[in-house]
Amino acid sequence: MKWKNTNTDWGMTTQLFHWGMFLLIVIQYSIAYAMTNFPDSDQKWALYGWHKQLGLTLLILVFFRLWWREVSPVPKDSPKAPGWARVMSKINIWAMYGLLFIFPLSGLLMSILGGHSVNYFDLFTIPAFMEGPNIFASSSYSLHIWSAYLLLIFIALHILGGIYHHYFIKDDVLLRMLPQRE
Repeated sequence: MKWKNTNTDWGMTTQLFHWGMFLLIVIQYSIAYAMTNFPDSDQKWALYGWHKQLGLTLLILVFFRLWWREVSPVPKDSPKAPGWARVMSKINIWAMYGLLFIFPLSGLLMSILGGHSVNYFDLFTIPAFMEGPNIFASSSYSLHIWSAYLLLIFIALHILGGIYHHYFIKDDVLLRMLPQRE
């Protein structure tokens, strides 16, 4: 098992970031759907708390993931892929990185600018900066919702790209992100 990336493969560290963050995103969307459909109750507010904590976790992880990308080699593009697919792949990846930053940050800002502090697993609390509701919290909410939808679109494109590489180009791009490939 290789932990670091090589010029041809993603290492286990990158794979853990990739699949772990994907799982957290699926959980976040599931919690968001549930909490917005629950009537006001202790369960609903508990879901909001979990959503905020996991969102902050995603924000922290995206920084570590970008740092790891800088210190570890990025495998070369598939020579079988057409030029347009390589360009689209890079645009999609960097759009997802941007959204993985904007999405949780806008949620955090929505809370602390709207009068709600954010407790992070009882380790620390980020206090509310303003009383809500206000234009800043409302703008952050809009950004949070739009970035959530955009992230879903780019994730879908990412998945379609993996399928395209695997079934049409017939290269190993999809397989490189799966564990234990040697």
